[in-house]
Amino acid sequence: MADRTIRFIIPAYNEGSNIAPLLEKTDQKMREKGCRYQIIIINDGSTDDTKDTVEKYAKRMPIQLFNHDGNKGVGEAFRNGFELALKGSSGADVIITKEADNTSDLGILDSMLKKIDEGYDVVLASCYAKGGKVVGTTIDRRILSSIANLFLSIFFPIKGVRTYSSFYRAYRADNLKRAFAAYDNRLIEEKGFVCMVEMLIKLSRLPLQITEIPMILRCDFRKGKSKMNKTRTIATYLRLMTKRFGNDAGIDEIVDRYNNITARPKV
Repeated sequence: MADRTIRFIIPAYNEGSNIAPLLEKTDQKMREKGCRYQIIIINDGSTDDTKDTVEKYAKRMPIQLFNHDGNKGVGEAFRNGFELALKGSSGADVIITKEADNTSDLGILDSMLKKIDEGYDVVLASCYAKGGKVVGTTIDRRILSSIANLFLSIFFPIKGVRTYSSFYRAYRADNLKRAFAAYDNRLIEEKGFVCMVEMLIKLSRLPLQITEIPMILRCDFRKGKSKMNKTRTIATYLRLMTKRFGNDAGIDEIVDRYNNITARPKV
């Protein structure tokens, strides 16, 4: 749609080796599509040249850089990113979240936006959907991710969803804004990587349409190591599974608040 803006939220911590090609590929993709776009980089206390590189590209691209004073974690990065993105969003705008390490395929963005245009509110890029896969990761990380997503699907089943932890997602901005308001801005409370799992589970409690499309996760495109701490992440997943996330009377009030907020405009 010609009248919408695509807003990317990308948290970055010491991604100096990855951020330049990421920005270049994103700019090229948006120019090819002829779309208005904005890239919001949340620099989460990087100690390398991430900040300097982003500032250089911001001179010729619509980039907004938000710097954390120290490493505050993925949860805080996304909370600030969503606040900035939604503040300027309206109508048919779309919010895209993705990793800063070039593992997420921009080639599937068109398919994600098509699903949004079909009426879906949240579109997940899934390496576990039919046709998706993971390339270039270690066996232990692949096993950890598969087991975590399996158990999450058992504890928090969401129809048609196989991946819970992917950062790469598309959101209909107007209804996401309603969701944040309904949860009184507590849609993300976790600090680490599982914040996106928490967010997805909470969104699934609302009358939103959620779907996923297959993605090939290219870990071999990443320069440097993953920032995820395996031990800490496993512990957080186990703690996460003991939470109810609104599986009680409180969710009725949240849903009522969501439904009473001005409905989204027709697309």
